[in-house]
Amino acid sequence: MKFKLCAIQMETGKDPHKNLNKLLYMCREACAYSPDFIVLPEMFEIVPKPYSAPRYAHALHSETTDALATMAKERAVNIIGGSFFERKDDGVYNTCCVFDRRGNLSGSYRKMHLFDAFGYGESEWLGRGELPFMCELDGLRFGLAICYDIRFPELFRHYALKGAHAVFVPSAFFQPNHDHWQLSIRSRALENGLFVLGCNQTGKHFVGRSMLADPWGIIAASLGLEEAVLFCVIDLDLIEKTRERLPLLHNRRFDVHLM
Repeated sequence: MKFKLCAIQMETGKDPHKNLNKLLYMCREACAYSPDFIVLPEMFEIVPKPYSAPRYAHALHSETTDALATMAKERAVNIIGGSFFERKDDGVYNTCCVFDRRGNLSGSYRKMHLFDAFGYGESEWLGRGELPFMCELDGLRFGLAICYDIRFPELFRHYALKGAHAVFVPSAFFQPNHDHWQLSIRSRALENGLFVLGCNQTGKHFVGRSMLADPWGIIAASLGLEEAVLFCVIDLDLIEKTRERLPLLHNRRFDVHLM
């Protein structure tokens, strides 16, 4: 079974309304490929300093999610909704919503690993998500991760053991760590024998280079630093073929006593 995917690589500006309009325009461009799934980047509405994130937070059901749901329904495409700042009674979260072809909300994922690195302290202002998220649409089983999550292999192994074919990773991955970006995506794909699609922000502060890694850990499609739509195809037969030749999940051992 094959699926056509598009990833929207964009540079987010300072006006959330303009950013949303640009995103929707790029989604309409992507629909010229008749994709099964469109993946959006992290923080597509606004990329603020962590301390100002609450200023831009809103409820899960909002003008933004209504616009994504309408796009999904009108274009009959599944949308992996990047992320925005979700306001809840217990705090603010970095949240990704998934919409099916009918515009229904299939679920949401709140970023579990907050970016407390390189002097950046997301956890001072944002709440941590508590649960992984898996979904199946049109026969494709996939998990979600957001940006910094890519550095934590346990989450991706969890998805692999639960039967995921792919993991989608909306991101705003900072410069100058493009080597880390590529290495992490390829490693998570290879060690689990599945597809990993990283959809990234671009511009002055971000590495761009949105890419798809296949179950061999090979880059199957990628962009540079430009604003663009990444078009790629995943073939689920490759997962089975890879795991037959390289049965990492079968060969792993937990009965060894480590000193």
